Amino acid sequence: MKFLNIVAKYPGATHDSFILTNSNIYELFDSREIGIGWLLGDSGYPLRPWLMTPILNVSTEAEECYNRGHMRARCVVERSFSLLKPRFRCIDNSAGTLLYGATKSCDITVGVAVLHNMCINHGIPLPPDENHCDRRHIAKQQYLGHLNDGATVRRRLINGRFS
Repeated sequence: MKFLNIVAKYPGATHDSFILTNSNIYELFDSREIGIGWLLGDSGYPLRPWLMTPILNVSTEAEECYNRGHMRARCVVERSFSLLKPRFRCIDNSAGTLLYGATKSCDITVGVAVLHNMCINHGIPLPPDENHCDRRHIAKQQYLGHLNDGATVRRRLINGRFS
């Protein structure tokens, strides 16, 4: 589980979807410069042709299967973040406050992601497994504008892979 893109320049309370929509990776996918593959987001993200979100009101077995597959894939993402704290204790603060200033904390976050990738490249074992994955990302879905293109792509994905 490597980090392929990381943005660490916003305060912790900033919503993930805001960070994504203000990132280079969003622009690359939205402009179709990256034309293959999908990003996965929880239900707080807007559905796009390249950004798949879970289905809130499942009505078919295929949709339920899609949601299960989506959840398993999202668990990989969540687990990647959970691996950083045990591996790099400098970012593990149980009190929930920054140990350093905001700018330095952002630099440290990017640094530990890079170091994590280096550990993977060099076969350094991961810390013990911690399962931080749950179904909360499905339950908080909200309507975020006109999403027909994303809904069409998601429907094709479900019909082609989960039916």
